Amino acid sequence: MPKSWRFSISTTVFFLFASVLPVGAQEKKGAQAEAEMHHPKGWQFTAPKGDPAKGRVVFDKFSCYSCHDVRGEKFPQPTGEAVGPELSQMGPLHPLEYFTESVMNPGAVGAKRYRGSDGRSKMPSFSEDMTVQELVDLTAYLASLRPKGAPKFVGGEGKVVAVVFEGEQIVIDHEEIKGFMDAMTMGYKVSSTALLKGLKPGDRVRFTIDTEKHAIIKIAKLKS
Repeated sequence: MPKSWRFSISTTVFFLFASVLPVGAQEKKGAQAEAEMHHPKGWQFTAPKGDPAKGRVVFDKFSCYSCHDVRGEKFPQPTGEAVGPELSQMGPLHPLEYFTESVMNPGAVGAKRYRGSDGRSKMPSFSEDMTVQELVDLTAYLASLRPKGAPKFVGGEGKVVAVVFEGEQIVIDHEEIKGFMDAMTMGYKVSSTALLKGLKPGDRVRFTIDTEKHAIIKIAKLKS
């Protein structure tokens, strides 16, 4: 059937129905129909659920291991020039859609250390080779990853970027936490809002993370 067929029928039904309504009701119905044609308030992209097992096959198919290490997996070690972050640490830190965007548009986000001299991401584009289903499954695999063999508690140092009392969070630009996480700017939940008192952007801090809860349980301001 023609692509516009549904629209034509819907429009006809609307006007037939509207013709038997009072004028005020017609206006209300028209406004409602117009509103429904637009995206909902607060709309956000939601990625469909994929199959992590199939996504692992996609990861292997496109040789993603040439640039990304995955602790606990038996992929070859990274050998490419555009080496990116270790991925087992990333799964618990981001929503599924973050990984979808990172594959579709790697330049949208990403640390400076993974960009070239032109400021662009070193990650290649797969838009002409990867199917939508492969993308869905690959991002499901990435989101499912968890660090293996990480200690219960790890410590790090960094600079406070933001303090969010309402969300019980703190954003820290921190150095590498060996065996757990690369140097990056990351938001963390805190075990108590009391830990945030007296802290402000720019403060240097030392902190302890509960790796199972991915929350900071101790934090102390360092002297300048």
